[in-house]
Amino acid sequence: MKIITALENPITNKKLKEKTNFEIIGNDIQYQEGIIEVLQKNPEINLLIISELLSGQMNFKKLIEQIKLINKKIEIIVILKNENEEMKNYLISKGVFNIFYNNKITNDELIDTINKINNINKENEINEEIKNLKKIILEKNNTRKNIAKEIYLKLINKIKERKHVENLNQINIKEKNKIISIVGTNGIGKSIFCSILTKLIKNKKILLIDFDIFNQSINSIFNVKKEDIGTQKNINNSIIKIEKNIHLLCGTTLLFDENYKIEKNKIKNLLEELLIKYDVIIIDTTSECFFDYTKEILEKSNIILFLTEANLIELKKSKNLLDIYINQWKIDRKKINIIFNKMNINSIDEKILKVLFSDFNILEKIKLDYNFNLIINNNLKNINKKIKNKFEKIIEKCEL
Repeated sequence: MKIITALENPITNKKLKEKTNFEIIGNDIQYQEGIIEVLQKNPEINLLIISELLSGQMNFKKLIEQIKLINKKIEIIVILKNENEEMKNYLISKGVFNIFYNNKITNDELIDTINKINNINKENEINEEIKNLKKIILEKNNTRKNIAKEIYLKLINKIKERKHVENLNQINIKEKNKIISIVGTNGIGKSIFCSILTKLIKNKKILLIDFDIFNQSINSIFNVKKEDIGTQKNINNSIIKIEKNIHLLCGTTLLFDENYKIEKNKIKNLLEELLIKYDVIIIDTTSECFFDYTKEILEKSNIILFLTEANLIELKKSKNLLDIYINQWKIDRKKINIIFNKMNINSIDEKILKVLFSDFNILEKIKLDYNFNLIINNNLKNINKKIKNKFEKIIEKCEL
């Protein structure tokens, strides 16, 4: 992979040359126009690492547009000056998903991100090669078909070997047991949705996990005091019995270090261990999409319930988030089910929603109901009939 840096930071450029086997072209670029010049001379460059603080006359958005006009396929890692939701959404709309902030990324983290991009590109190359070989098998004579088929089978075996270890870990897990992840943008109502869903599932042993590390609130909904959550490093000792069939794990910050990082296999191993003990695991996730552990959770989930509101702002955020899940993280689209929450008279028309989300299964629409506040304040003791009926339909459709 061929890489250029434009960070006004020659040290990072030097470190990449020392610590990676990638081809780092030239020295660190010190001004905006220099990027344009280099890309025009080197159309084969695969990756650009750029800082928003780079000197130059162009607006940063305009610069990104110019770069994409020259090389549509180039991957871009952007380091923004400060957290900026509007800029982040713009970059995502332009296909830039690797976004960091000054003083919040180390050289080692940058190298790790580059390696992930490289692995995705390699996988895409394999898929393209398989596609071409399929054409050869269909179009050429029998002799050439056999040669192409042999190569094709070798590639398939490589892919199977890569997934072999992961499949081994799943052999002993009962097929009936399910992991359900609740995802969506910030403030959409994921926590109360998880709690009601958990409360209304019958005849199942359920574990509800609060993995929203920034906005943990499920303990408050179930009236569990923070001191009862515990500080045990052994996760099993931090599981709280809420009812006979409902257990709660909300001390998940114990899994993370001070930078909210977690070992990649830790989530995977934890979920596989817990899935043996519970019929259903329901997970409340964070709306922040730049954590590897969220990707691990979605990969392990059997069902993903994606909550969104039917207004222009939330739909745009949701589309961007879904694009990351499917195109960057490679989450199986078939697992994702759309639920429109807080529907009201001013919501976008249902016919338009069906067109916008035609690639997904629209599972249910939940009307705006102020009784949700009463449910939260009463710690789930009084769930009215209308809300109960709506959630029972969701439970039935998910075969829980």
